[in-house]
Formats: sequence, C-alpha cells, structure tokens
Amino acid sequence: MSRKSIATNVARKLWAQCGGFCQNPNCNKYLFATVEDDVVSLANVAHIIGHGKNGPRSEHELADYIDKDGMANLVMLCLECHKVVDELENKFPVEQMQEWKSSHEMKINSLFDYPQIYNEREILEQVNDLLVENKVIFEEYGPFSSQALKGTSGDALTIWRRRCLDTILPNNQRIVGLIEANKKNFPYPWQVYREMMGYKLHADSFRDNCLLEKKVNDYKLFPREFDNFIKQSLSLPVENRENRPEEEIEFRQATVSAYIDKFLATHSFIERMEKLNIAMFDVDLKDERSLRVFATNTYFFTEYTFEQIMAIDPGVDAIICSNPYGTYTWEAKALCIDHKIGLFTLKAFMGAIRKNGDEFLNYLLQEEKSSRLSYLKSLIGKASVPVGFQVYIFGSYLRREIYKDIDLILVYPVGSAEGLTSSIVESINQSFKEKSLQLDITVCSESEYKSMSFENDNRTKIR
Repeated sequence: MSRKSIATNVARKLWAQCGGFCQNPNCNKYLFATVEDDVVSLANVAHIIGHGKNGPRSEHELADYIDKDGMANLVMLCLECHKVVDELENKFPVEQMQEWKSSHEMKINSLFDYPQIYNEREILEQVNDLLVENKVIFEEYGPFSSQALKGTSGDALTIWRRRCLDTILPNNQRIVGLIEANKKNFPYPWQVYREMMGYKLHADSFRDNCLLEKKVNDYKLFPREFDNFIKQSLSLPVENRENRPEEEIEFRQATVSAYIDKFLATHSFIERMEKLNIAMFDVDLKDERSLRVFATNTYFFTEYTFEQIMAIDPGVDAIICSNPYGTYTWEAKALCIDHKIGLFTLKAFMGAIRKNGDEFLNYLLQEEKSSRLSYLKSLIGKASVPVGFQVYIFGSYLRREIYKDIDLILVYPVGSAEGLTSSIVESINQSFKEKSLQLDITVCSESEYKSMSFENDNRTKIR
C-alpha cells in the first residue's frame, strides 16, 4: 500500500523555509533545473528519521515519538542529496540534519529583512512597484496573454513558468512581508494590513500551484481590489478592467471561439459543429455520435468549476479546457469520469473523440504515455536490478490518464538465488514508495513469463 502524501500545509512550510534551495549547506542547489524549454523540479522531501524499523536513522531515540510526516522531521533536499543522506545515513545524524534546517531558514529569512518604515506612502510605493512588475509579466506571458493565445511554440508558457519562480513568487512574499513587518508602526486597525489579507490568500495559493504536486482546489485568484486600493491611496489612476465575478469559468468568447475554429472546425472526425452560445456547442462525429460540449477558458479546472458548469447545463458530454496553459486536478477528472463526462485539454479532446466508452472518458495522450515510461525507467534505474533480470510494465498506467495502480513484472534468469530476487523486489518497492506510487509486482522465471497470457496486452519492457 502506498504511503500517504505529505500534508499540504506542511509542504507549504517546507517550501517557505527552503526558499527554493536544497537545505544541505554543502549543496544549496537551486531546486529547479531548466532543460531547453522545460523547467524540472529537483526537490525531494526527505525524512530525517525514516518510516519503519529499517528506515534511515530509524534507531534514533525520537523514532517512536516523532510524527514522521510532521514538519520537524522533514527537510527539503535535491535528488542527489536525498539519496546520499539515506544511503550513508551513519554520516548524517539526526542532529546534523536538524541543524541544516534551522541554519538554512535563518539564511532565507535574512534575505527578506524588512526595514521599519513609518511613512505609509513609502510602503505603498514599494508595494505598487512590485505589483506593476507582476502585472507586466502576467500580461506579456500569462495564461491569457496574446503571446499564449496566439503562439503555438510553447515559449510563452516556458517563460511564464520561469518568471513565476524567479520574480512573481519573491515579489508576492515581499509585498506580504513588508506590510506584516510594519503593521505595528501604524494605528490599529491599519487599513493597508486588512486589505493585504485577501492578497495573502492569493499569494499562498499561487505559490502552492507553482510548487506543490497537489494543486489547490479552490484557487484564490488575484484580488484586483487590493491593487485598486494601493493605487487609489497613492492617487494613481485605476484601470477600468472588465469585471469577471465568475472568473473560474472564464467565458471569454473571442478566445474560445478562436481556438474552436482553429482546431476543431476542420477536424477530420467531426461531421458537424454548431455553436449554441459563447461557451457551448453541439458536435456530430463521423461515427454518428453526438456530443454536447462545454468550452471553458479557465486557467485551472477544479471540482468547484465542475459544479459551476453542472449548474449551467448538467447534460454536457464533454468539457474542454481551451486555454493553452489550462489544466485540471485529478480529483476533477475523476469526478467527471464518475458522471460519464469527458474532461480534456483541447489537444486531448482532438484525440479522444476517436474513442468511445471508457477510452473516451479516460483518454491518455501518447506523449503522456511516453513521459510515464521515461519516469518509470528512471525509478527502476535507482533500484538495484542486476544484468540478466528483465522488467516489464503494463496495465492501466499506460492506458488511462487516471489509473488505479502500476503493474510490473520482474523476470529472473535461470539459476538466480531466491534471496537476490527478494532484495531486488524490496529495492524496487522502496524506489516507488518514495514517490507514493502503488505498485503491484509479479515475479516469475523466464519460462513462466513465456507462458503468460494477457487480456489487454500492453506490456512494455523498461529494463
């Protein structure tokens, strides 16, 4: 059974403490690597005292008393340091790793030492400058920028992700920290502080969606009221922006229509398409199926977004996240599958309409399948699998976007010792357990493997 994931509030604190850098003082590597146009996370949450009786440093006197998944027992490391401290556990005692955390946190906090300011206008000017910088980046490269909506190269998305990490997140932290550090310098209740609280909620959820694997469900969008308040307090003009109280759904007719016309109107599998309103259209397919489709330009689709759409039309057959940066939670995807509704990015929808039944509802892009295979190969590479042993992967993980488990076959050569095979299985399980993946391993000899038959045979050799 897979180990439970780290609680979101604990993961938030870890990211805040590490500042995006490995907490090993002899490393301090930045926890994001840029490879051509992609940004890859190198972050690993390491347990100071490991789970189980055989985990790293599990013989420490605190092992039976400490919350293994609690803040005090976790440290943020890069991939390399995590492997080193666990395999050479005797050289990295508990007390040393705890010292790493505390000293690293002090260094990060020192970078954000906030001056004591007694002139409110000076604070507001600094905050406004940071908001302006964020706004320029958002409008140039953000999810609804002309670069994102017109471009197909993916460069805007790559730049947006980079600027989120190196500029917008630090700016958000600076805005909140500057106001919090100076609230005692002004009469209570200080209106600036009260207005900032809504912005802080946005900054927290924006950080989570940038850094955490589990996205925030009810994403707090940018509070324009805070930006307006700062500008009005400085006697600066306030932009007359379009008011979108239902921004989670983003009915931006021009954008949705442009994408539908560009990618679906000439699709070879679509017989007829009729727009019903700014968000919905009917599609007749070449196999005589008809679909009621809801197109949303939301940036991040959650269960809440699903409920909003169901309130509009519970009879939809498919929902398309048409924004080029758009994505959705796995919880939202599973919810749609339960309701027999397909939830897709535009690219996935274009392939899914050629499928039906469960294949349509739970369609997996070929490029995602390739990515999963590559990921599994990297995990097997970390395990101790000797030459001569074969590893095959199969099952729903390679067929469906939402999968229940990962099926793996370990084939041992003739003459292999039973103890060796057991140690390999343990090594593979440990490698997958660290990533909270549920794994089902079948062990067999070469002759047994040749006699196996599969109802849905999608075996792929990864070793």
